Amino acid sequence: MNNTQISIIIPTFNRANFLKQCIDSCLNQTQKCEIIVCDHGSTDNTPEVAKSYGDKIKYIRRDLDSGVHFCWLDGVLHASNDFIHINYDDDWIAPTYIEECSKLLNENVGCVFSETQLFDESKNEFGQKLFQLEQETGVFSIKKLKHFNLKYLTSPGAGIFRKEILLNFLFVGNIPFTQNNYHGVGPDILFSLMSTLKYSHYGFVNKPLAFFRVHENSITIDAQSDKIKSLKIKKAYEDAKIYFFIHKFVKSCNIYSIAKLYYKISKNFIKIKKYNND
Repeated sequence: MNNTQISIIIPTFNRANFLKQCIDSCLNQTQKCEIIVCDHGSTDNTPEVAKSYGDKIKYIRRDLDSGVHFCWLDGVLHASNDFIHINYDDDWIAPTYIEECSKLLNENVGCVFSETQLFDESKNEFGQKLFQLEQETGVFSIKKLKHFNLKYLTSPGAGIFRKEILLNFLFVGNIPFTQNNYHGVGPDILFSLMSTLKYSHYGFVNKPLAFFRVHENSITIDAQSDKIKSLKIKKAYEDAKIYFFIHKFVKSCNIYSIAKLYYKISKNFIKIKKYNND
């Protein structure tokens, strides 16, 4: 699948100062890909930055900000390809990111990640690597990815996912059964976890090809100095993982067939009751 076509979705909101580097990194890929910038409600000069690229990118603009999940979904729905990379507007990717990751895609691979490195905006220097999932580049059993995400987490900003997974589990509202929600936290980890239920393998490129910017306006960085916000993020991720287990339980115990049988019995019972009343 070396020639697999990839769509890059860039959801953005009031980050015109970072957006250009993000878009440029996507345009500079050694493997050509579709680039979609999805802007919901920005009040800065984001529209001018995006429009300056002309037809090199697709630019989707909504004046109403309906939340980060709808922005992601809007971009995915406009994607022409079956594989998608979501690139946050304050991050960027190396020129070979798409090329090297797409080499690992095949019919058994649910998603592909590259190693990721932090970049400290205030110090203007690169920091720690984040994932270290494998010791080498290749295709591996997806069990390792599942265990990693249940204990820690991977970010969509480092991955390429199947469009079907994003559409099935990118909830515009809250995750079903969730009791906690915080600035889009939760569904991002479901992309990886739900891939483990349907596919047997995942790909990993063992070198930093995605770069996450550390800055004061970052949601995760902001939460590190606020115990209440940090707890909200933790609980939102816990709820996402609980939903994954609910979904896994439904699948493994064939709960759907049991519920379907119960529905048919209940429907017939209502018909009989209605007939007797008549």
